Amino acid sequence: MKLYEPISVLFSPHPPILLPEVGAGQERIAMQTLKGMERIASIVSEVKPDTIVYITPHGNSFSNGTCFTHQGLLKGHLGAFGHPSIQFEKNVDLELTEVIGNLLDEADIVQVQMDSALAKHYKISNSIDHGVLVPMYFIDQKYDQYQIVQIAPGSTSLLEQYKIGMAVRAAANSLNRKILIVASGDLSHCLKEVGSYTYHPMGRVFDEKIVDTIEHFQVADLIAMSPQIFEPAGQCGLRSFCMAFGALDGYNAKGEVFSYEGPFGVGYLTGCLTQKEPSASALEDIRQRMVRMQTQKLAAEDEYIQLARKTIENYIHKSKRLQISEIKEHFSQAFLEVTENKKSGIFVSLHKAGALRGCIGTILPVKDNILNEIIDNAISACSSDPRFDPVEEGELSELDIKVDVLSELEQISSQNELDVQKYGIVVEQGNKRGLLLPNLEGVDSIEQQIEIAMKKAGIKNNQNLKMYRFEVIRHEIPMNY
Repeated sequence: MKLYEPISVLFSPHPPILLPEVGAGQERIAMQTLKGMERIASIVSEVKPDTIVYITPHGNSFSNGTCFTHQGLLKGHLGAFGHPSIQFEKNVDLELTEVIGNLLDEADIVQVQMDSALAKHYKISNSIDHGVLVPMYFIDQKYDQYQIVQIAPGSTSLLEQYKIGMAVRAAANSLNRKILIVASGDLSHCLKEVGSYTYHPMGRVFDEKIVDTIEHFQVADLIAMSPQIFEPAGQCGLRSFCMAFGALDGYNAKGEVFSYEGPFGVGYLTGCLTQKEPSASALEDIRQRMVRMQTQKLAAEDEYIQLARKTIENYIHKSKRLQISEIKEHFSQAFLEVTENKKSGIFVSLHKAGALRGCIGTILPVKDNILNEIIDNAISACSSDPRFDPVEEGELSELDIKVDVLSELEQISSQNELDVQKYGIVVEQGNKRGLLLPNLEGVDSIEQQIEIAMKKAGIKNNQNLKMYRFEVIRHEIPMNY
């Protein structure tokens, strides 16, 4: 059976303020979004699906895999937003959930079937989160006789999300299940300087790309989107949308955006994809696009990044440290003169699909020169960051690498001497020390910078607190690669 026609995928935002009980009148500011939610609910009531597959960015999420809620009855409420009386419960389509999981296992895609025992082990709760509750609130006013599958994407590649969507479709087909997919996600949170959100020009760029991608069903544009666009945009819907697009692989589709607006500084989009005639799979087009992007990225890396990348590749392929004699011919004399004759603290940061994958550094130099400092910290970043599993060979092409060269520390007497864009900070209390680099996404105030550095050090008060500032020369690929 095909995904139910004519509607296959619905796109929904999830701000609780849309609910009149929560918004208390403010919801009317987002009137176009409310109208879009009504259209979504009407479509569901017309289709009357057996199961709605909800893809939510606010479920129990893992860095390296996708989480499926595997519990017969799920409940959820909006108590976190002051309204515990707004509550829902739904039966989970366990059969469909399990078949999707089996297909992902066969494809070597990491997935977790989060049952009550496993949730207890992780000390988390299995519940319907607000990424599902908000669209469910509108949908259930018109049709509520359906089971659910609840999926929380992990921090894995956009291509992996797309493949998971393909598995969702294949599983539904194998069970002859009539489904609709609701991809829940807000777009950029950086459209305005509002509340806790900070304006970023890439927010508008990201939102416009998402609107265009849906309206013109530009699959490769979505899956091959650069982290330099979506990471600073501060969004939470991209992986949900990529997974939903994957469910239509092998078909053409008509895209329609019901509404788009950002009245509170966050982009809200409602829309749908309507399945059309069969077509070739988009996977090959996506792969070719990603190969071109990888080639452009490598060409844009300067010699500091190239050294870190060669170090990581050598370590993962050969399980040994890169020797300077092996790489001198690949670098300019000017680079070698600086890095062999100067010392500095170095941080090497790895990102994959916009998410941190490893970061290790030294505040002060511990090696005889910058060259060896980069080599050692690159190895540690890919293999010894306690927050992550070691980087595997299959991930190498997906890594974005940054190398920060630190200046000497300068003790300061007041936070007025700090600037989150220009200066990093080191806080010190006794034998506890914490560092935070400058110009980091999501760190927008001096107070926040100090708080995070203290938390990293395990410092709980300001008593006898010493602060130092430093500057960095950041080596990263330019925004236009």
